Amino acid sequence: MKYDIPFPFMGRGRATVVSPAARPSSFTPSTPMTRTILTYGGFDGFHTGHADWLRQLARMGSDLVVGCQSEQFCQRAGRPAHLGFAARRAVLERCRYVSRVIPLETWDQVRSDIVNYNVSVLALPAHLPLPVSGLDEIVQVLRLPVTARETVQRQRAQAS
Repeated sequence: MKYDIPFPFMGRGRATVVSPAARPSSFTPSTPMTRTILTYGGFDGFHTGHADWLRQLARMGSDLVVGCQSEQFCQRAGRPAHLGFAARRAVLERCRYVSRVIPLETWDQVRSDIVNYNVSVLALPAHLPLPVSGLDEIVQVLRLPVTARETVQRQRAQAS
């Protein structure tokens, strides 16, 4: 089909209108690959180190699911949280890199979280003591080093 369509910048010309059925045979609609990243942490006293960590993980996939440790979990681990779970969750939900925040009640729930949220990558900071035996069969497990800034802030928090 050819129509005379005026082009203000070129004067008058001819334009070809291609109907959707007449697309080239090599055209294949691209479906975006979804890659869900899962990480866990306490996120008590959210700081720039946390934001850097979440930004780094968000760049690895399309969705970032963050497991925030519950108050009971922190008590059992011997590190009581200064902020309640609801406050820490609210801060994480407002972070632009985070797609979803879930509570971490026990390490036993990790396998079900991976299955329930269709996780592709489990990304953990190197210092987090999570036993990952058997998880590498269902998900890619990454132990990533933390930056020097995060390490200094963690040491300051432990000293006080």
